[in-house]
Amino acid sequence: MDKLFLQIINMSITSGYVILFVLVIRFFLKKAPKIFSYGLWAIVFLRLIFPFSFESIYSLVKINTKTIPHDIVYTQTPQIQSGITAIDGAVNRALPAPIVGASVNPMQIWISIGSAIWLAVLTVLLIYSIYTTVRLSKKLKLAVHVDKNIYRIDTIKTAFVFGLIKPKIYLPNNLSEIEAAYILKHEQTHIKRFDHIIKFLAFLIVSIHWFNPLVWLSFYLMGEDMELSCDESVIKEMGYEIKKDYSNSLLSLSTGKRIVGGSPIAFGENNTKGRIKNILNYKKPKFWVIVVLILIIIALAVGLLSNPPGNGNDDNANATVEDYAWQFIDNEIEMYENAEWADFKFIDKKITKLEKLSSFDNILSTPIELWKLEYRLKPESMDGVVLAGGMNIEDGWITEDSSIGKPYLVFTYEDNKLVYLGRVTSLDIVPMDTLASQEIGIRIMLEDMGQLPFETYEGNHVVIKFPLSTGEISQLLLSQPVVQGKNGIWTVERWMDGNGNIYHEIPNPKEDIKIQDYYKALQEQSDRGQESTLIDPIEVGYDYIVNILGQTLVKRNNLEIINPAEINDFMETPESHYIGYIIKINLNESHIDIDKVEFLTLEDEERAAELNIDINLDMPSGFYIYNNNTYPYALDLADDTEYLIFKEDESGVVSDHKSVNRKEFIEYNEGLNYAPLYHIYTKNGYVTKIEEQYLP
Repeated sequence: MDKLFLQIINMSITSGYVILFVLVIRFFLKKAPKIFSYGLWAIVFLRLIFPFSFESIYSLVKINTKTIPHDIVYTQTPQIQSGITAIDGAVNRALPAPIVGASVNPMQIWISIGSAIWLAVLTVLLIYSIYTTVRLSKKLKLAVHVDKNIYRIDTIKTAFVFGLIKPKIYLPNNLSEIEAAYILKHEQTHIKRFDHIIKFLAFLIVSIHWFNPLVWLSFYLMGEDMELSCDESVIKEMGYEIKKDYSNSLLSLSTGKRIVGGSPIAFGENNTKGRIKNILNYKKPKFWVIVVLILIIIALAVGLLSNPPGNGNDDNANATVEDYAWQFIDNEIEMYENAEWADFKFIDKKITKLEKLSSFDNILSTPIELWKLEYRLKPESMDGVVLAGGMNIEDGWITEDSSIGKPYLVFTYEDNKLVYLGRVTSLDIVPMDTLASQEIGIRIMLEDMGQLPFETYEGNHVVIKFPLSTGEISQLLLSQPVVQGKNGIWTVERWMDGNGNIYHEIPNPKEDIKIQDYYKALQEQSDRGQESTLIDPIEVGYDYIVNILGQTLVKRNNLEIINPAEINDFMETPESHYIGYIIKINLNESHIDIDKVEFLTLEDEERAAELNIDINLDMPSGFYIYNNNTYPYALDLADDTEYLIFKEDESGVVSDHKSVNRKEFIEYNEGLNYAPLYHIYTKNGYVTKIEEQYLP
């Protein structure tokens, strides 16, 4: 809890700086459309929510985002580091230093007290908000339903929106018809813009940062900008000639309350004087003004949401591989101890192996090192310890013999400084016992982090689509790893199944050498006239499909080839196509069971011959349905799956397809006295379309 409290404090300090910046910008935007002032508060609340950010040389944040170090309770001379000398000096002189011989660090006491108070006030705020919301909800039961989500009630003085998922608009009964129209439009605009949700989230953020007066000020001003921008939106939509009548309607409902009944999910009209003044002065902005303001907001977002390079990251300036290994273990300990199922504490830890396995200079512009880490953890007591798969106990120490317990740490060097990039588990690449598998494991990690593109080799590419034995369409990505052009060898660098899962190919040379050396040797053999098939991407791809993936039923004419291809051609998940009967479908389950068949026509003469089907005798209607088994095949449905059934004209002749929903589709099939044949299309693991097949 203390770590969380310090994190919240640091976020609030940084956000306070951002708030002051926004207040200055907001002052200069007072004549601009209020939607821009309203949008500025999103920057503040993103800073208040997320404990992390990105670095940019354009950052406008000039203070340390980690003003209070997380290890402040363990240092001999506790200090804050805000980056503002005057503030740092004044605060640091007041901080208590550890007392020799004392059992508890005074800083730890103060932080524990502070975190307890913070949590107590947060709890009170949330409980009170829940209580007032329930109380208001009971009062609103007397409201009379008017239309859709609109209600009227005598006991309220102002209109407001109440609710989150299904918000309702409540209007007082004393409104004239004209006033009701304007006020209703205003509240509907709030709902359309999700203001009711934004206000609720803002209240939660304020509750978390309740100790920061600047956050409360932001909440207040954001509410004003929300209302002003909503007024402008209504005027823009209904016409500028309604300004006077609209202002009069605001006067009739003015209560001065920003939160109705104390509930954070109900808010009414406020700041009537300021709103009327803004309405009467509002003019349609010129197009170039809008463009300039948008660019300003974007620039401010980049500047205020980012941290300057190196901000708050000096803790590891001189860290060694062993230091990072201990940090990794500490993070694992924290994860275990904070898990919901955990009821134990670790009292000791040790590293049993920290070994450099390999280094690569062809992955990034800086060299990369891979280190293998093995460690042991000792719990205070075995009571409450849950041993997952691969975990064992040896002399009171927890060991993990599974791949998860043997992480591989990846490092690089920037300006002679060791930089930790991340971890690779042998679950990603099994096993990690060769230079080739280690390189692929690192590449997968860096691709997932966005540090590498989704291609191992730049240059020429070919994509080959082919059907698996299960019926789904998969695809290969082939590249030229050494030489580009007609004399360069080709290799399958990765392939994708019909669900969008990508699998990297790991070369398996006879000797344990790096991938680049392996392909260079193959290229030299090809240049000497050996391994000549390697310069034909279709031959390489087909050989991989049959001999590596074991798809022996795939024929060359089943291949769909894109040559030349781009990476985007490969990254687009292929669409799979099945033909079959629907065995099971209902509203309560998100999948269907189908009986897959082959639908052969007179054009499929070669396939018919393979199945001993005589197209002259067995296809009197021009088609043949081959069904060698009725084993059900399950496919997942999506919310937007399209269902297409036949549409008949007045004479009962099938003319086209029509789209129906799932319920109508089920009812249609249940009403037939035969089983219709369907085309089923899937992508990314879900059915995208089901289309009925016409049978004469």
